[in-house]
Amino acid sequence: METQAWIDVPFALPSAIPTMISDEERRYLYWLAARVWSGSGDIVEIGPWLGGSTYCLAAGMCDSGHRVAGRLKVFDNFIWRDFMANRAPLELRPGDSFEAHFRRNVERFAHVVQSHTCALPDEAIAGDAEAAAKRSRSEEAVPPFASESDSRIEILFVDGAKSVRGMAHLLRVLTYRLQPGKALIVCQDFKYWSTYWVPILMARLRAWFVPVHDVLGSTTVTFRLDATIPQAVLADLPDHMADLSTDESLAAIDWAARLLHEGGDPAGAWPVRLSAVSLLAHQGHVTRALEAFRRCQAAWPGSVHQNQLERAGDYLAHDRGMSVRWPLRWRIARGRQRLRRIARRIAAMRRRS
Repeated sequence: METQAWIDVPFALPSAIPTMISDEERRYLYWLAARVWSGSGDIVEIGPWLGGSTYCLAAGMCDSGHRVAGRLKVFDNFIWRDFMANRAPLELRPGDSFEAHFRRNVERFAHVVQSHTCALPDEAIAGDAEAAAKRSRSEEAVPPFASESDSRIEILFVDGAKSVRGMAHLLRVLTYRLQPGKALIVCQDFKYWSTYWVPILMARLRAWFVPVHDVLGSTTVTFRLDATIPQAVLADLPDHMADLSTDESLAAIDWAARLLHEGGDPAGAWPVRLSAVSLLAHQGHVTRALEAFRRCQAAWPGSVHQNQLERAGDYLAHDRGMSVRWPLRWRIARGRQRLRRIARRIAAMRRRS
């Protein structure tokens, strides 16, 4: 897998645009649109939030030399949620639409971007506040996601598939528009501890998707569609986490972790292994989830950032009521990280004032 081609790309997202993706991911998206996109198909983005990733893709498209008018199709429910306030201090209440803010942030590329308000279907998950906060609910009355045209898709950037059902639905609806041998699917949540369905479903489809890019230090991995996926295979994708075979899913997670480790990203393999914690807990195997967490905790390298391990531990402790113990070295490291976060917030407040 390629891991370096975009590292030195001279691109910077305007600081006024909030984003949840890393600086390397921003350069990667710009590089992907500017230097990899051939213009033979559209770029589709699932989950643009306030437009940071959209801006990167649109800027790259405009620098590609290809025809760009209306070629970047973005889809989001554009519903403001509580957790978003920590990333963008906008005067919005939960349930409000933030589409106007999205449009303002990408106004420079209004001729490139076509936005659509819709929602992927999500199954409800009990006992997971983070998952529930990100998933669509029927009472939100947002139109369901559907393919808006039959045009070819050359790059599919996925950051908004927040459940097994949502990811499977997306693959069923859009895969027929992906050109075998060329089309890329960019999985932004591949290396995130609580989104186990992404590596599991990509492992399930590994006979058709080939890994091509790994954005080190982030959660993004990109695959190329090499052959047409039979409709029967897509129809057989699970619609609920309860439909996943536990043992087969754990084997898929292990495959995804080995893929990264052997591909030169041992640090990225650890959050993938950690996703077994979320899978097992969601399926009701809470004791096994704690055991999986403890195995990762005991073997977690000191060179790998522990943020995702902390999130998994906090989830087990606060949402599942499990006893999670942290060795002294971890408590010291957590304390230092909190101090650094506080210092960054104070510095940001001083800059704004």
